[in-house]
Amino acid sequence: MDAANTKKALSGKISGGTLLAKAMADKGVKRVYSLCGGFINPIYMGCAEYGIEVIGCRNELEAGFMAAAHARLTREPTVCLAEPSGFTNYVSAVAEAYYVGDPVIFISASSNTNNFDNAGFKEMPQAEVVRCMTKYAIEVNAPERIGWFFDKAYDICVNQPTGPVQLVIPTNFLFSGKISLEQPEGARKFDTKRHKVHKPAPNPDDVAELKDLLAKAKKPIIIAGPGVWFAHAEREMEDFSTRYNVPIFVPTTHLKTYDMSHPNNMGIVDYHQNPCSRCLMDEVDLVLFLGGRLDFPLNFGEAPLFGLGLHMVAVNPTPRELSDNMLVDTRICSDIKMLFKALEAEEGLMSVGADWPASIRERRRESVEQYRPHLDASEGAIHPVALCYQALSSLGEKDIMVIDGGDIACWFETALSIWALEGKKIKAIINPGPWEQMGTGPAYATAVKMASPESRVVLVTGDGSLGLSPGVTPLETSIDHNAPVTLLVANNAQWGMIQEQQKEMWGEVVATSLRKMDYSKIFSGGGAYAERVEDASQLRSAIERALHNNQNISSFVDVVTQGVKSPLTQGMIEMRVRTAAE
Repeated sequence: MDAANTKKALSGKISGGTLLAKAMADKGVKRVYSLCGGFINPIYMGCAEYGIEVIGCRNELEAGFMAAAHARLTREPTVCLAEPSGFTNYVSAVAEAYYVGDPVIFISASSNTNNFDNAGFKEMPQAEVVRCMTKYAIEVNAPERIGWFFDKAYDICVNQPTGPVQLVIPTNFLFSGKISLEQPEGARKFDTKRHKVHKPAPNPDDVAELKDLLAKAKKPIIIAGPGVWFAHAEREMEDFSTRYNVPIFVPTTHLKTYDMSHPNNMGIVDYHQNPCSRCLMDEVDLVLFLGGRLDFPLNFGEAPLFGLGLHMVAVNPTPRELSDNMLVDTRICSDIKMLFKALEAEEGLMSVGADWPASIRERRRESVEQYRPHLDASEGAIHPVALCYQALSSLGEKDIMVIDGGDIACWFETALSIWALEGKKIKAIINPGPWEQMGTGPAYATAVKMASPESRVVLVTGDGSLGLSPGVTPLETSIDHNAPVTLLVANNAQWGMIQEQQKEMWGEVVATSLRKMDYSKIFSGGGAYAERVEDASQLRSAIERALHNNQNISSFVDVVTQGVKSPLTQGMIEMRVRTAAE
C-alpha cells in the first residue's frame, strides 16, 4: 500500500502517534529530543503536523541528557522520545533527571500488545525498570487514552517536587489509524491545554514558629537545595538574604540555584573543598534548609558537617519530602516562594549583624589564596584550577557555564570561589546533580545553547568524561543543529579522581591511566574549530580564539593539564580510609 492509500485508509481518524503529538502541542511543547526509529515514525509525522521540532540526536542517552539540561535551564517540561531498545540507552539520563528534579517526560515505544508476555519483539516491562527513579511510570492501556495519560504525566512532572516521568506506549497503539478525536456524547471532558503548577502556602502556625526562630537567631545560614530553583524562588531568597544578612550555601554536587556572585553566596557545604562551611559545626545557631534533603552530599545531617547545637528548619512543598528530613528540628510544608511571600510583609524578622556574613566571606577568601599563584602562572604546565578560572573569566552576564567530569568538576568549585569573590556575573551555571553522572557535558551544553541562543555557552570537562560523552564526536549534534558551543577539556591522561585515590590508598595504579592523545585533531576532523594548548602562556589567548570562532561554529580546546588531586578528592580519600578502618 503506497503512502497516498495509507492516508486515505486512515481518513477521518488519526493515529496514536498523531494523538500524542496533539497532546504535546496542547501543552505547549515546542521541541522533543530523540533518535529516529521505525517504531516511533508515527510520532515524528504527528510532530511535523503540529509544528513540534524534533532534534535528531546520535543516540538516546544524548537525547535524554539534552532533555534534562533543557528542562533544568527553562524549568519547563521537556520531552525525550525513544523506540524500545533506545529506552535502555537513556536510563542513565532518567536517573540524572530524578536526583536533580528535572521535569522531563520520557516517552518510549514498547512491543505490540497482541503478543504480550510472549517474548514479543523488544518486549520489556519498561515502566517497571525505571519506576524507582521516576515520579510516575505507566504503560498506556488503550490507544484512545494516549492523550489522557500524557496529560497526567505532564501534570505530575511539572508539579513539586518536579522530576521525570516515564510514559510507555505499545507500538501498535502508535500506528493505529482508528482513533477519533470526538468523545462519546455525554462524556465529561477536561481542558487539554491546562497548565497549572500548584503552590501550597504554609500553615500560619508554622509561619509563627519560624518567625520566633528567626527572631532569636544570631548566626543563621540558608542551605539552598534544588527546590529553590524549581520553585522559581531564587530572587526571593536572595532578597531575604540581603535584607537580614543571612549567608547562603549549596550542597555539594547540587544545582547552582541562585546568583553565584551574590555577596552572601558562600559556596558549597563541604569540609575539605570549602573550609568556611565548617561554621555549621560550631558557630551556626539556625539553618534554613530550603527545597532539599539531607542526603549523602550533606552527610545526612550528621557531623562533621552539622553540629548538635544548631536548630535546623526544613522547608519542602510535600510531606513526603519532609519525611526524608527526619533529623531536622522543625519541618514546614510549603512552596518556598509562598513561604517568602508570607514573610515579606513582616518587618524586623531578624537582627543579624553584617559582620556575620563578612566573617564567613573572609574565611572563604583566605581558603583560596593558596591557589592564586596557579592563576598567575605565565609559563609551564597548566593547573586545572587555572583552566576553570580562565573559563569563568571569559564569560559575560548573558553567558552560561557548563561543568562535567570528576576531579576537574571539583577544581571548578575552587575556581568558582575565587571568581565569585570578585563580584563577576554570568547568566547560569549548569552542572550534574547528586547522581554525579559523567559524560553529560556536551549534550548539556548543546541543549542549553538551543534553549538560550543569545548566550555564549562554555563547557569545561575532563578527558575521562569526554570519552563517556555520546556521539561520534561530542560536538556533533551542536554542529548538526547550528548550536555552537565551546568545549574545553582538561587533558591529563588519567581518570584523575580515581587514580589519585589509588596512589594514596594503595600506592599503585590499576586501570586508571588514559592514552596520551591530541583530541583537537578528532574535533577538527569532525568540523569544529580546534586547537591544543600545552603551556600556561597560551591558555587565555586560546580560549579567546575559541570563543571568537564560536560565533559561527562549535570550538574545542585540548588543554594539557597537571595531574593534581582536588581538595574534594583528598576528602574522599580520608573518608574512605576512615570507613575501611571502621
